Amino acid sequence: MKFTLISSLFALGILLWGCSSENVSGGNETFEGRVNGVSQKGPFLEGSSVVMQELDGNSLAQTGKSFRGKVINDKGDFSIENVSLDYPYALLEVNGYYRNEVTGKKSNGSIFMKALADVSGQSKVNINLLTHLEYERVQNLMNQNKMSIEEAKRQADREIFSAFYADVDYDKVEYLSIFGNGEGDAALLAINILLLGEESEASFMERFASMGQDLATDGVWNDSLLKIKIADFACQANLSGMLAKIRENIESWKIADVPAFESYVNSFWVNQYGLGKCDASNIGMRKRYTGGSDKSIFHNSAFKCSENGWVPYSTNEVYSNSITEECSAKNEGEVKVVWEGNPKYGYNTYNRCENGLWVRGDISLTCDTAGARVGDICRRTGSMNIFQAAGPNPTLPEYVFVYAGNGVWESQLESIKLDEECVKDNVGKKKISSYGDKRENTYYLECTENGWQFIDEGRYHCGVENAVSGDVCSFSVYGDSVHYIYYPVYSDEEDSVLIYGWEKCNYDSVLGCCPNGMNFQGYNPEIGFRELGGKSYYCNAGEWISTTIVPHQYTDSRKEGLTDMEYDILDLPKEASVGDRAGGLLESCSYGVVLNEEDGPKQGTFNYCVPQTYYRYRGDGSWTKETIDEFYEDQISVDDTPCGPSTWCCAETEGLKNIVHMDGDGPDRILQCDSGKIELVDYVLGRYEEK
Repeated sequence: MKFTLISSLFALGILLWGCSSENVSGGNETFEGRVNGVSQKGPFLEGSSVVMQELDGNSLAQTGKSFRGKVINDKGDFSIENVSLDYPYALLEVNGYYRNEVTGKKSNGSIFMKALADVSGQSKVNINLLTHLEYERVQNLMNQNKMSIEEAKRQADREIFSAFYADVDYDKVEYLSIFGNGEGDAALLAINILLLGEESEASFMERFASMGQDLATDGVWNDSLLKIKIADFACQANLSGMLAKIRENIESWKIADVPAFESYVNSFWVNQYGLGKCDASNIGMRKRYTGGSDKSIFHNSAFKCSENGWVPYSTNEVYSNSITEECSAKNEGEVKVVWEGNPKYGYNTYNRCENGLWVRGDISLTCDTAGARVGDICRRTGSMNIFQAAGPNPTLPEYVFVYAGNGVWESQLESIKLDEECVKDNVGKKKISSYGDKRENTYYLECTENGWQFIDEGRYHCGVENAVSGDVCSFSVYGDSVHYIYYPVYSDEEDSVLIYGWEKCNYDSVLGCCPNGMNFQGYNPEIGFRELGGKSYYCNAGEWISTTIVPHQYTDSRKEGLTDMEYDILDLPKEASVGDRAGGLLESCSYGVVLNEEDGPKQGTFNYCVPQTYYRYRGDGSWTKETIDEFYEDQISVDDTPCGPSTWCCAETEGLKNIVHMDGDGPDRILQCDSGKIELVDYVLGRYEEK
């Protein structure tokens, strides 16, 4: 039913076309004799019907003269005898079964194809995919642009070929054959294979008709999804060796030599993926298909230029999506460190330009291989794909790498040769390894269920069995006294589970151990605060600081016997308005901090404490921690003012104040719109008591 409908539409198009006599260039040459040619999808089978309609030389309307013939063999050859034409233009249609180029077998269903030709110069006319696509486009060009048939056919041919290939030397489409020896013939066979793919006859005809209608409108193939689907088939056919099988199938028909269609099949998917040239100048270079439709099965895949053209390149490598700069021969080996995330939180990634692609690796990519000898050491401090806060972080780990040659830096663990295998029976066993300058090259390892793993010297010397918060472990390393303190090093998101570990500390014989980590009194305030001889001392990053202010939690008798969370919410009011903000009692204190050193209302050094956690009132006496969205909602948004898309400060908001909540240990800022500029006018310093 579908094929009959399409055929009827084509016939209707011819009738409408015939209504405009001014489109035709003229020509009333008569013709008598035989018209023959070859009909090919793959070759139409013997017995397929061929009908030829004479077209009026002035209007191209059907004159009523028709002639019938048939396909005379399984090569697709047809012949129409005793043709007598008063005009040289004819419409030919073949209908029947055909040989499938992809499977090599006879089709399961019949199809039809058309060709429009001038038989005055040559009585041989071929019917193929391109003559069928041309036929529909020619109608529109003649009706809409008032072109002659010769002009319309030339333009339609250019457009159809450019939909597949840019520079192909071809003859008139009605002269092309899938067994010809020209470029256009090889391209025709490739187009046959591309459009057919692995589709059924019905599905192929639906695809074919859809493409014909698409091209007929404006001469452009606009169906990007179909293009990608066909390109994926072509790429897979090349990768799987299917193209060789298709050649074998066609050659088994023993009709004629098969032209080099493979290069045109591959050219199609290479162009669709935007891979560009592949020749002797860029052998070994790689590219990724990232543009176009993400519906492609090869989207984000890598391809490598080889002697056989572009081929899919599959490894365990990970490629960067964040670097817009092209990786080329000019910047080969360059390493870029890219922050992934938002301005507040994220992680660093390390990416090196390698043969056309930015390959993601670890921090060892920043180790220089120039002049490196096997066994050389490279030390790097930083983070590797670890989620963290933006900005300086003095507690970032150190990584040690050993040069293994060929541009490869191995992790120190990979290079250490241990004399004992880590197996189930010795899980928990510890080892020490050193070489050269032992102060610089001593490493501690522990056997775990995942094999030998690095541990720090605190865990090696002190262990964790029976350790309690506040314990101090002291030992000597190459003649130097070293001290560690056992305390909670971090907590989970809800502050309900504390994770303990050994932290290196500076030891004072009177005040005790002050851990080298940053401000940590929120986890264990009894370690971070001391009162001695009427003076107060506060531990910050390994240094005991004499201070004049004391956080509430150190002096509040209500803290005894309460967990940090229970204490933190003691002073939250029972009544408030929904959405109100309040800070908990646990505070983070800073001493000797220069706030806004360059400008601002209060230049100088400050001691202050700010709440560690803020809460929002939910109603019915309930307070819960504020969310990220609530953290920002108190601040004025540019969308809430008439100032435009980039600022909340303008003439209409002159004098307006805006509070900006600071994340971490910094105090909130109060900003004000002053003469069109945003000025810092005050800080919101937290609660504190002076001693």
